[in-house]
Amino acid sequence: MSQRFFVILLAALLPLVLHADETVLATQKKLTQLGFYKGTPDGQMGSQTGAAIRRYQIAENLKVTGELNRQTLEQLGIAGQAQVPAYVAIAEIFKGGPYISVGPEMQVAVVRQAQKNLKLLGYYSGPEDGMPNGGLVSALKVWQKSAGFRQSGRFDENTLKGLDLMPD
Repeated sequence: MSQRFFVILLAALLPLVLHADETVLATQKKLTQLGFYKGTPDGQMGSQTGAAIRRYQIAENLKVTGELNRQTLEQLGIAGQAQVPAYVAIAEIFKGGPYISVGPEMQVAVVRQAQKNLKLLGYYSGPEDGMPNGGLVSALKVWQKSAGFRQSGRFDENTLKGLDLMPD
C-alpha cells in the first residue's frame, strides 16, 4: 500500500480518535463523580479506566466487559453527550460475524459497501463513509426483517451473504 493511502486513512480516522478521547474523558469524569474512578481524568483508555468501567458495570448489573459499549455509555448518561467511539461501533456491528477478526481497513470497506448496497436497495440514506451509525443499524434491521433474517443490526454470516458481502 502506498504512503499516500496511509496518510489519507490517518486523516480520515484522526477526528474519530480525538472524539474517542473526548468520550473516554467524559466517562472518566462521570466515574470519578460516582466514586468508581480514582485516577486523574486524561481521556486515555488505560487499565485504571477499564477497571473502573468493570466496577461500574458490576454495580449497575450490566454486562461486564470493561469496555465502553453503548449500554454502559447510556447508563452513565454519556451516550447523548458523546457518540460511541468508532472502534466500539465497528466491533458491535461485526460481533459474532466472520469479519470480527479482520483488520480495520477491511471492516471499513465492508461497511462502506453495505452502505452503498442498502442505499441502492432503498433502505439507507446516510453517508457512504464506512463508519457504522444509527441510520445504518436501523436500515440493516429493516432490511434483515424484509429478508426474513433475525433483526440483529449486525453483519452476521446470513446478512453478509444476503447483501453480497461475503469474501469469495
